[in-house]
Amino acid sequence: MSNCAKRYEGQWSDLPPELVSDIADRLGTDELQSFRTVCKAWNSASYTAVAKVEPAPDIKPWFLLYGITDNELNKDSDLQSQLLVKKSGEKYPICLPQLDGTTTCLASNQGWLLLFQPGGSMFFFRPFVPMKIDLPKFPASELSDHVAAFSSPPTSQDCMVCVMSRKSDGEFELNVLHRGANEWTQHKYDRPIDTIKCAAYRNGEFYFLDSKSGYITFAKDLSWNRDYLVEVSNEVTECRPSPDYFYTEDSYFQTKDMKKKLGLADDVSISTCGTLKQYHGLPQFVFNETISSNRVQEPESRQFKGVWIYPKMFYQTSLKDETW
Repeated sequence: MSNCAKRYEGQWSDLPPELVSDIADRLGTDELQSFRTVCKAWNSASYTAVAKVEPAPDIKPWFLLYGITDNELNKDSDLQSQLLVKKSGEKYPICLPQLDGTTTCLASNQGWLLLFQPGGSMFFFRPFVPMKIDLPKFPASELSDHVAAFSSPPTSQDCMVCVMSRKSDGEFELNVLHRGANEWTQHKYDRPIDTIKCAAYRNGEFYFLDSKSGYITFAKDLSWNRDYLVEVSNEVTECRPSPDYFYTEDSYFQTKDMKKKLGLADDVSISTCGTLKQYHGLPQFVFNETISSNRVQEPESRQFKGVWIYPKMFYQTSLKDETW
């Protein structure tokens, strides 16, 4: 029996690529995620199928709920430690150890998450066909009042990461890391600006948008610019001085009624990490949000976390983790 089992097990990677590719073409996004992890041969043979299911430019991101502690799970048997909600509203429990209760998502872009853990540990993580990329230790052991963005997928040679945090009422610190660098570099911005709600990269610059239609840009040549958004129509805004049009969405979680879709109780507060999406062919900044508990009289509410993410399944030849 054992010999038969071994011969049968070994045949999975020996199946004709044409047959494996035909099977992959019949699968949906969820099935492909598991299909590609079987072996390198199946991963390679599913390339065409993945290209077909990769999100179109205007598709809506999915939402990933995480950060629910074991203590909370013991209190509420209906809770899942992590929950993925598709654009259709379907919910799927998942298990990602990288997103435990101590982890905070700083940025989400093209299916990759930038994650931070107390003590200064920072890394990229891709939940769909999991892959982790460790970064040099961050210069701060804790983060508060912060936003972050990265210019391109971390597998790109020109990837650049920026983390903006408030040091005082009139001073911000920007920590920057280029791929291949061993240390973060610090840059100061000491002009007044309101609470920063979103960070994203576009056309060679990092944008940091505040809650009062102001924004800061930081370019790769290390120059700063400060200006305000101009409303072009009811939905479209424009960055000055250049005609750089985009949409902004500062209450995406609430607009989508996500608390109800997730089945969260009134005593739950949640902090969300936004993303950059496409809407009518233009980029749309989905802001970070903090949604407070509806039970204002309760001294403490349950604190959960969430992030908007695209179900990208990038083609790769290796399933191993990488380092910068």
